[in-house]
Amino acid sequence: MSKSENLVVIHLSATAVYVVIGHIRAIDDIQIMGVGEVKNEDFQQGKIKHWERLKGAIRQAIIEAEEMANCRVHSVWLTLSTPELMSKNSFGQVDIESGTVETQHIVKALSLAKSKDMPSTHYLMHHCQQGIMLDKQEDMVDDAIDMYASDLTVMYHLMMMPVASRQNIQKLIQACDISIDHMLFDAVSSAEYSLMPEECDQGVCLIDIGASTTSMCVYRENKLILTHCIADGGNKVTMDISAELGISMAEAEALKKRHGTVDSQSIDPSEFIKVNRIGVADEVMVNLLQLTEIIKARYVELFRLAFQELEDTGLIDYIPRGIVLSGGGSHIKGMIPFAKRLLKMPVYMTNPHPAITAYNHFDSEESFKVLNARVKERVFQTAFGALLYSQSEQFKHSEKSSPESLKIGRFTVIKNNLHKIFNRLV
Repeated sequence: MSKSENLVVIHLSATAVYVVIGHIRAIDDIQIMGVGEVKNEDFQQGKIKHWERLKGAIRQAIIEAEEMANCRVHSVWLTLSTPELMSKNSFGQVDIESGTVETQHIVKALSLAKSKDMPSTHYLMHHCQQGIMLDKQEDMVDDAIDMYASDLTVMYHLMMMPVASRQNIQKLIQACDISIDHMLFDAVSSAEYSLMPEECDQGVCLIDIGASTTSMCVYRENKLILTHCIADGGNKVTMDISAELGISMAEAEALKKRHGTVDSQSIDPSEFIKVNRIGVADEVMVNLLQLTEIIKARYVELFRLAFQELEDTGLIDYIPRGIVLSGGGSHIKGMIPFAKRLLKMPVYMTNPHPAITAYNHFDSEESFKVLNARVKERVFQTAFGALLYSQSEQFKHSEKSSPESLKIGRFTVIKNNLHKIFNRLV
Protein backbone atom coordinates (compact mmCIF):
# COMPACT_ATOMS: atom_id res chain seq x y z
CA MET A 1 0.00 0.00 0.00
CA SER A 2 1.13 3.52 -0.73
CA LYS A 3 1.56 6.13 1.94
CA SER A 4 -0.80 9.05 2.55
CA GLU A 5 -4.01 7.32 1.60
CA ASN A 6 -7.43 7.20 3.16
CA LEU A 7 -8.89 3.89 4.31
CA VAL A 8 -12.34 3.17 5.75
CA VAL A 9 -13.27 0.44 8.24
CA ILE A 10 -16.71 -0.73 9.32
CA HIS A 11 -16.92 -2.73 12.54
CA LEU A 12 -20.20 -4.60 12.94
CA SER A 13 -20.92 -5.36 16.58
CA ALA A 14 -23.95 -6.56 18.54
CA THR A 15 -24.55 -3.12 20.04
CA ALA A 16 -23.58 -0.63 17.33
CA VAL A 17 -22.16 -0.01 13.88
CA TYR A 18 -18.78 1.76 13.99
CA VAL A 19 -17.15 3.49 11.03
CA VAL A 20 -13.68 5.06 11.02
CA ILE A 21 -11.90 6.91 8.24
CA GLY A 22 -8.15 6.90 8.61
CA HIS A 23 -5.49 8.96 6.83
CA ILE A 24 -2.53 6.61 6.62
CA ARG A 25 0.80 8.40 6.52
CA ALA A 26 2.95 5.48 7.72
CA ILE A 27 2.61 2.25 9.69
CA ASP A 28 3.26 4.18 12.90
CA ASP A 29 1.31 7.30 11.92
CA ILE A 30 -2.40 6.77 11.25
CA GLN A 31 -4.53 9.86 11.68
CA ILE A 32 -8.26 9.50 12.17
CA MET A 33 -10.23 11.93 10.00
CA GLY A 34 -13.73 10.95 11.03
CA VAL A 35 -15.77 8.42 12.99
CA GLY A 36 -19.39 7.31 13.01
CA GLU A 37 -21.32 5.35 15.61
CA VAL A 38 -24.96 4.29 15.43
CA LYS A 39 -26.49 2.15 18.17
CA ASN A 40 -28.06 -0.99 16.73
CA GLU A 41 -28.72 -4.53 17.98
CA ASP A 42 -29.57 -6.20 14.67
CA PHE A 43 -26.25 -8.00 14.22
CA GLN A 44 -26.12 -10.70 16.86
CA GLN A 45 -23.58 -13.54 16.94
CA GLY A 46 -22.58 -12.91 13.35
CA LYS A 47 -26.17 -13.02 12.07
CA ILE A 48 -28.30 -10.29 10.52
CA LYS A 49 -31.47 -10.06 12.63
CA HIS A 50 -33.24 -7.19 10.85
CA TRP A 51 -32.03 -6.28 7.36
CA GLU A 52 -33.56 -2.81 6.90
CA ARG A 53 -32.72 -1.50 10.36
CA LEU A 54 -29.13 -2.70 10.12
CA LYS A 55 -28.77 -1.26 6.62
CA GLY A 56 -30.08 2.06 7.88
CA ALA A 57 -27.64 2.02 10.80
CA ILE A 58 -24.68 1.30 8.49
CA ARG A 59 -25.67 4.11 6.15
CA GLN A 60 -26.12 6.57 9.00
CA ALA A 61 -22.76 5.65 10.56
CA ILE A 62 -21.06 6.14 7.18
CA ILE A 63 -22.72 9.54 6.74
CA GLU A 64 -21.55 10.62 10.21
CA ALA A 65 -17.98 9.61 9.41
CA GLU A 66 -18.11 11.20 5.93
CA GLU A 67 -19.36 14.52 7.29
CA MET A 68 -16.69 14.61 9.99
CA ALA A 69 -13.92 13.64 7.56
CA ASN A 70 -15.29 15.74 4.67
CA CYS A 71 -14.87 12.91 2.16
CA ARG A 72 -16.91 10.18 0.45
CA VAL A 73 -16.81 6.45 1.19
CA HIS A 74 -16.82 4.01 -1.73
CA SER A 75 -15.23 0.84 -0.34
CA VAL A 76 -14.43 -0.46 3.13
CA TRP A 77 -12.60 -3.01 5.19
CA LEU A 78 -15.14 -4.95 7.26
CA THR A 79 -14.38 -6.50 10.64
CA LEU A 80 -16.77 -8.71 12.60
CA SER A 81 -17.06 -11.79 14.80
CA THR A 82 -19.12 -14.90 14.20
CA PRO A 83 -19.45 -18.20 16.08
CA GLU A 84 -19.78 -19.78 12.63
CA LEU A 85 -16.05 -19.20 12.18
CA MET A 86 -14.14 -22.32 11.18
CA SER A 87 -10.38 -21.97 11.42
CA LYS A 88 -7.53 -24.31 10.62
CA ASN A 89 -3.75 -24.31 10.26
CA SER A 90 -3.04 -25.61 6.77
CA PHE A 91 -0.37 -25.66 4.06
CA GLY A 92 0.14 -25.89 0.32
CA GLN A 93 3.16 -27.55 -1.27
CA VAL A 94 4.22 -26.59 -4.80
CA ASP A 95 6.95 -27.90 -7.12
CA ILE A 96 8.93 -25.15 -8.88
CA GLU A 97 9.95 -26.26 -12.35
CA SER A 98 11.56 -22.93 -13.25
CA GLY A 99 13.81 -23.06 -10.20
CA THR A 100 12.83 -19.55 -9.09
CA VAL A 101 9.91 -18.72 -6.82
CA GLU A 102 7.27 -16.59 -8.52
CA THR A 103 4.00 -15.06 -7.36
CA GLN A 104 2.04 -17.79 -9.14
CA HIS A 105 3.66 -20.43 -6.89
CA ILE A 106 2.56 -18.63 -3.72
CA VAL A 107 -0.97 -18.21 -5.09
CA LYS A 108 -1.10 -21.89 -6.03
CA ALA A 109 -0.02 -22.87 -2.50
CA LEU A 110 -3.04 -21.07 -1.01
CA SER A 111 -5.32 -22.69 -3.57
CA LEU A 112 -4.01 -26.13 -2.59
CA ALA A 113 -4.46 -25.38 1.12
CA LYS A 114 -8.04 -24.28 0.49
CA SER A 115 -8.88 -27.34 -1.61
CA LYS A 116 -7.46 -29.59 1.10
CA ASP A 117 -8.98 -28.04 4.22
CA MET A 118 -11.88 -25.77 3.26
CA PRO A 119 -15.33 -27.38 2.87
CA SER A 120 -17.31 -26.50 -0.25
CA THR A 121 -19.96 -24.98 2.03
CA HIS A 122 -17.52 -22.36 3.31
CA TYR A 123 -15.87 -19.19 2.05
CA LEU A 124 -12.35 -18.03 2.92
CA MET A 125 -13.08 -15.02 5.10
CA HIS A 126 -9.44 -14.23 5.79
CA HIS A 127 -6.06 -15.96 5.79
CA CYS A 128 -2.71 -15.29 7.44
CA GLN A 129 0.54 -16.63 6.06
CA GLN A 130 2.62 -18.22 8.81
CA GLY A 131 5.79 -18.77 6.81
CA ILE A 132 7.38 -20.39 3.77
CA MET A 133 9.65 -23.44 3.76
CA LEU A 134 11.97 -23.81 0.76
CA ASP A 135 13.17 -27.29 -0.23
CA LYS A 136 11.68 -28.67 3.00
CA GLN A 137 14.15 -26.78 5.19
CA GLU A 138 12.98 -26.23 8.76
CA ASP A 139 13.77 -22.51 8.88
CA MET A 140 10.94 -20.50 7.36
CA VAL A 141 11.07 -17.22 5.46
CA ASP A 142 8.34 -14.60 5.11
CA ASP A 143 8.90 -13.64 1.48
CA ALA A 144 10.39 -16.07 -1.06
CA ILE A 145 9.70 -14.29 -4.36
CA ASP A 146 12.75 -14.52 -6.70
CA MET A 147 14.54 -16.99 -4.42
CA TYR A 148 15.95 -20.26 -5.83
CA ALA A 149 14.19 -23.50 -4.82
CA SER A 150 12.88 -26.74 -6.31
CA ASP A 151 9.77 -26.72 -4.12
CA LEU A 152 8.11 -24.63 -1.47
CA THR A 153 5.58 -25.19 1.30
CA VAL A 154 3.53 -22.22 2.49
CA MET A 155 1.96 -22.47 5.94
CA TYR A 156 -1.36 -20.73 6.51
CA HIS A 157 -3.96 -20.01 9.16
CA LEU A 158 -7.31 -20.14 7.36
CA MET A 159 -10.42 -18.42 8.73
CA MET A 160 -13.62 -19.57 7.03
CA MET A 161 -17.35 -18.87 7.30
CA PRO A 162 -20.43 -20.37 5.62
CA VAL A 163 -20.94 -19.19 2.05
CA ALA A 164 -24.54 -18.14 2.71
CA SER A 165 -23.55 -15.97 5.68
CA ARG A 166 -20.77 -14.31 3.68
CA GLN A 167 -23.14 -13.64 0.77
CA ASN A 168 -25.76 -12.09 3.06
CA ILE A 169 -23.21 -9.73 4.61
CA GLN A 170 -21.79 -8.80 1.22
CA LYS A 171 -25.28 -8.11 -0.14
CA LEU A 172 -26.05 -5.95 2.90
CA ILE A 173 -22.92 -3.82 2.44
CA GLN A 174 -23.54 -3.50 -1.29
CA ALA A 175 -27.08 -2.32 -0.51
CA CYS A 176 -25.41 0.62 1.23
CA ASP A 177 -23.75 1.51 -2.11
CA ILE A 178 -20.26 0.50 -1.03
CA SER A 179 -18.03 -2.51 -1.69
CA ILE A 180 -15.90 -4.70 0.58
CA ASP A 181 -12.14 -4.59 0.00
CA HIS A 182 -11.26 -7.03 2.80
CA MET A 183 -13.06 -8.86 5.58
CA LEU A 184 -11.34 -9.55 8.91
CA PHE A 185 -12.18 -11.64 11.95
CA ASP A 186 -12.39 -9.01 14.66
CA ALA A 187 -10.01 -10.76 17.09
CA VAL A 188 -7.26 -10.26 14.49
CA SER A 189 -8.18 -6.57 14.23
CA SER A 190 -8.25 -6.21 18.02
CA ALA A 191 -4.94 -8.06 18.34
CA GLU A 192 -3.24 -5.65 15.95
CA TYR A 193 -4.32 -2.79 18.19
CA SER A 194 -3.77 -4.51 21.53
CA LEU A 195 -0.72 -6.76 21.34
CA MET A 196 2.95 -5.82 21.47
CA PRO A 197 5.45 -7.49 19.08
CA GLU A 198 7.37 -9.14 21.93
CA GLU A 199 4.13 -10.66 23.25
CA CYS A 200 3.30 -12.11 19.84
CA ASP A 201 6.82 -13.50 19.58
CA GLN A 202 6.91 -15.18 23.00
CA GLY A 203 3.30 -16.41 22.93
CA VAL A 204 0.10 -14.63 23.95
CA CYS A 205 -3.67 -15.06 23.80
CA LEU A 206 -6.04 -12.17 23.12
CA ILE A 207 -9.60 -12.52 24.43
CA ASP A 208 -12.04 -9.92 23.12
CA ILE A 209 -15.26 -10.00 25.16
CA GLY A 210 -18.06 -8.41 23.19
CA ALA A 211 -21.78 -8.21 23.84
CA SER A 212 -22.93 -11.37 22.02
CA THR A 213 -19.62 -13.13 21.28
CA THR A 214 -16.15 -13.61 22.70
CA SER A 215 -13.40 -13.75 20.09
CA MET A 216 -9.94 -15.09 20.76
CA CYS A 217 -6.66 -15.61 18.97
CA VAL A 218 -3.19 -16.93 19.84
CA TYR A 219 0.15 -15.72 18.50
CA ARG A 220 3.47 -17.50 18.83
CA GLU A 221 6.74 -16.53 17.14
CA ASN A 222 4.78 -13.66 15.57
CA LYS A 223 2.52 -16.19 13.79
CA LEU A 224 -1.25 -16.40 14.16
CA ILE A 225 -1.87 -20.02 15.16
CA LEU A 226 -5.40 -20.01 16.60
CA THR A 227 -8.66 -18.12 16.11
CA HIS A 228 -11.93 -19.02 17.79
CA CYS A 229 -15.29 -17.43 18.53
CA ILE A 230 -17.56 -18.29 21.48
CA ALA A 231 -21.30 -17.63 21.27
CA ASP A 232 -21.27 -15.93 24.66
CA GLY A 233 -20.51 -12.42 25.86
CA GLY A 234 -21.57 -9.53 28.06
CA ASN A 235 -25.23 -9.88 27.13
CA LYS A 236 -25.32 -13.24 28.92
CA VAL A 237 -24.29 -11.49 32.13
CA THR A 238 -27.23 -9.14 31.74
CA MET A 239 -29.59 -12.05 31.03
CA ASP A 240 -28.42 -13.86 34.17
CA ILE A 241 -28.99 -10.77 36.31
CA SER A 242 -32.44 -10.30 34.80
CA ALA A 243 -33.45 -13.93 35.39
CA GLU A 244 -31.99 -14.28 38.88
CA LEU A 245 -33.35 -10.98 40.24
CA GLY A 246 -36.64 -10.91 38.35
CA ILE A 247 -36.05 -7.57 36.65
CA SER A 248 -36.14 -6.48 33.01
CA MET A 249 -33.12 -6.63 30.70
CA ALA A 250 -32.92 -2.82 30.61
CA GLU A 251 -32.96 -2.70 34.42
CA ALA A 252 -30.37 -5.47 34.63
CA GLU A 253 -28.06 -3.70 32.16
CA ALA A 254 -28.30 -0.44 34.11
CA LEU A 255 -27.62 -2.30 37.36
CA LYS A 256 -24.60 -4.05 35.85
CA LYS A 257 -23.10 -0.80 34.59
CA ARG A 258 -23.67 1.07 37.83
CA HIS A 259 -22.85 -1.56 40.47
CA GLY A 260 -21.43 -4.56 38.60
CA THR A 261 -18.13 -6.06 39.75
CA VAL A 262 -16.36 -9.41 39.88
CA ASP A 263 -14.47 -8.39 43.03
CA SER A 264 -16.50 -10.05 45.79
CA GLN A 265 -13.80 -9.22 48.35
CA SER A 266 -14.67 -5.53 48.11
CA ILE A 267 -18.39 -6.11 48.78
CA ASP A 268 -20.10 -5.82 52.16
CA PRO A 269 -22.37 -8.92 52.36
CA SER A 270 -24.96 -6.92 54.27
CA GLU A 271 -25.21 -4.11 51.71
CA PHE A 272 -28.40 -3.75 49.66
CA ILE A 273 -29.35 -1.28 46.95
CA LYS A 274 -32.74 -0.17 45.72
CA VAL A 275 -33.61 -0.74 42.06
CA ASN A 276 -36.36 1.48 40.66
CA ARG A 277 -38.45 -0.47 38.18
CA ILE A 278 -39.10 0.94 34.71
CA GLY A 279 -42.80 1.66 34.29
CA VAL A 280 -43.64 -0.16 37.55
CA ALA A 281 -44.38 1.39 40.93
CA ASP A 282 -42.69 -1.41 42.89
CA GLU A 283 -39.03 -1.31 43.89
CA VAL A 284 -36.61 -4.22 44.22
CA MET A 285 -33.97 -4.51 46.92
CA VAL A 286 -30.83 -6.21 45.60
CA ASN A 287 -28.04 -7.64 47.71
CA LEU A 288 -24.73 -6.48 46.18
CA LEU A 289 -22.93 -9.71 47.04
CA GLN A 290 -25.65 -11.72 45.28
CA LEU A 291 -25.30 -9.46 42.23
CA THR A 292 -21.52 -9.96 42.25
CA GLU A 293 -21.81 -13.74 42.51
CA ILE A 294 -24.21 -13.80 39.53
CA ILE A 295 -21.75 -11.80 37.43
CA LYS A 296 -18.73 -13.84 38.56
CA ALA A 297 -20.42 -17.13 37.68
CA ARG A 298 -20.97 -16.06 34.08
CA TYR A 299 -17.37 -14.84 33.65
CA VAL A 300 -16.05 -18.08 35.17
CA GLU A 301 -18.04 -19.99 32.54
CA LEU A 302 -16.84 -17.69 29.77
CA PHE A 303 -13.17 -18.18 30.68
CA ARG A 304 -13.78 -21.91 31.07
CA LEU A 305 -14.98 -22.08 27.46
CA ALA A 306 -11.99 -20.07 26.26
CA PHE A 307 -9.49 -22.23 28.11
CA GLN A 308 -11.23 -25.40 26.97
CA GLU A 309 -10.37 -24.34 23.42
CA LEU A 310 -6.75 -23.74 24.41
CA GLU A 311 -6.58 -27.14 26.08
CA ASP A 312 -8.26 -28.94 23.17
CA THR A 313 -5.72 -27.45 20.75
CA GLY A 314 -2.76 -28.06 23.08
CA LEU A 315 -1.82 -24.37 23.29
CA ILE A 316 -2.01 -23.73 27.05
CA ASP A 317 1.77 -24.00 27.36
CA TYR A 318 2.38 -21.80 24.31
CA ILE A 319 1.26 -18.51 25.88
CA PRO A 320 3.86 -17.58 28.54
CA ARG A 321 2.91 -13.89 28.16
CA GLY A 322 -0.58 -14.81 29.30
CA ILE A 323 -3.85 -13.12 28.37
CA VAL A 324 -4.64 -9.67 27.00
CA LEU A 325 -8.27 -8.62 27.41
CA SER A 326 -10.18 -6.27 25.14
CA GLY A 327 -13.81 -5.51 24.33
CA GLY A 328 -16.55 -3.84 26.34
CA GLY A 329 -17.30 -6.96 28.35
CA SER A 330 -13.81 -6.97 29.83
CA HIS A 331 -14.15 -3.55 31.43
CA ILE A 332 -16.23 -4.58 34.42
CA LYS A 333 -14.83 -3.54 37.79
CA GLY A 334 -12.25 -5.88 39.32
CA MET A 335 -11.66 -7.86 36.12
CA ILE A 336 -7.84 -7.97 36.12
CA PRO A 337 -7.27 -9.29 39.67
CA PHE A 338 -10.24 -11.64 39.25
CA ALA A 339 -8.88 -13.08 35.98
CA LYS A 340 -5.36 -13.45 37.38
CA ARG A 341 -6.64 -15.46 40.36
CA LEU A 342 -8.92 -17.56 38.17
CA LEU A 343 -6.52 -18.27 35.30
CA LYS A 344 -3.28 -18.33 37.32
CA MET A 345 -1.30 -16.50 34.64
CA PRO A 346 -0.49 -12.91 33.64
CA VAL A 347 -3.54 -10.91 32.53
CA TYR A 348 -3.45 -7.41 31.04
CA MET A 349 -5.91 -4.88 29.67
CA THR A 350 -5.55 -3.21 26.27
CA ASN A 351 -3.77 0.15 26.25
CA PRO A 352 -4.21 2.96 23.69
CA HIS A 353 -2.07 2.49 20.57
CA PRO A 354 0.45 5.31 20.00
CA ALA A 355 0.15 5.17 16.20
CA ILE A 356 -3.53 6.23 16.28
CA THR A 357 -4.17 9.95 16.62
CA ALA A 358 -6.84 12.47 15.60
CA TYR A 359 -6.26 14.43 12.38
CA ASN A 360 -6.88 18.16 12.73
CA HIS A 361 -8.35 19.08 9.36
CA PHE A 362 -11.06 21.32 10.80
CA ASP A 363 -11.65 25.06 10.65
CA SER A 364 -13.00 24.90 14.19
CA GLU A 365 -10.87 23.96 17.21
CA GLU A 366 -14.02 22.68 18.89
CA SER A 367 -14.57 20.16 16.08
CA PHE A 368 -11.06 18.84 16.55
CA LYS A 369 -11.62 18.48 20.29
CA VAL A 370 -14.73 16.39 19.60
CA LEU A 371 -12.82 14.05 17.24
CA ASN A 372 -9.85 13.84 19.60
CA ALA A 373 -12.13 12.76 22.44
CA ARG A 374 -13.83 10.15 20.26
CA VAL A 375 -10.51 8.67 19.13
CA LYS A 376 -9.72 7.93 22.77
CA GLU A 377 -12.92 5.88 23.23
CA ARG A 378 -12.30 2.13 23.48
CA VAL A 379 -15.35 1.30 21.30
CA PHE A 380 -13.36 2.15 18.18
CA GLN A 381 -10.29 0.06 19.03
CA THR A 382 -11.24 -2.91 16.85
CA ALA A 383 -11.81 -0.66 13.84
CA PHE A 384 -8.52 1.12 14.52
CA GLY A 385 -6.87 -2.30 14.64
CA ALA A 386 -8.06 -3.01 11.10
CA LEU A 387 -6.34 0.20 9.94
CA LEU A 388 -3.14 -0.94 11.62
CA TYR A 389 -3.46 -4.43 10.15
CA SER A 390 -3.77 -2.97 6.63
CA GLN A 391 -0.21 -1.67 6.99
CA SER A 392 1.27 -4.71 8.73
CA GLU A 393 3.94 -7.03 7.39
CA GLN A 394 1.55 -9.90 8.11
CA PHE A 395 -1.01 -8.52 5.67
CA LYS A 396 1.59 -7.73 3.00
CA HIS A 397 3.01 -11.27 3.12
CA SER A 398 -0.43 -12.89 3.14
CA GLU A 399 -1.65 -10.78 0.20
CA LYS A 400 1.00 -12.33 -2.04
CA SER A 401 -1.04 -15.55 -1.85
CA SER A 402 -4.17 -13.82 -3.11
CA PRO A 403 -5.17 -14.34 -6.79
CA GLU A 404 -5.33 -10.52 -7.07
CA SER A 405 -1.55 -10.42 -6.65
CA LEU A 406 -1.21 -12.10 -10.06
CA LYS A 407 -3.10 -9.19 -11.64
CA ILE A 408 -0.83 -6.71 -9.86
CA GLY A 409 2.23 -8.64 -11.03
CA ARG A 410 1.05 -8.65 -14.66
CA PHE A 411 0.29 -4.93 -14.51
CA THR A 412 3.79 -4.24 -13.17
CA VAL A 413 5.37 -6.25 -16.00
CA ILE A 414 3.30 -4.41 -18.64
CA LYS A 415 4.13 -1.03 -17.07
CA ASN A 416 7.85 -1.85 -16.96
CA ASN A 417 7.83 -3.03 -20.59
CA LEU A 418 6.05 0.14 -21.70
CA HIS A 419 8.59 2.19 -19.76
CA LYS A 420 11.49 0.42 -21.54
CA ILE A 421 9.87 0.98 -24.97
CA PHE A 422 9.30 4.66 -24.17
CA ASN A 423 12.94 5.06 -23.10
CA ARG A 424 14.14 3.51 -26.37
CA LEU A 425 11.92 5.88 -28.39
CA VAL A 426 13.26 8.86 -26.48
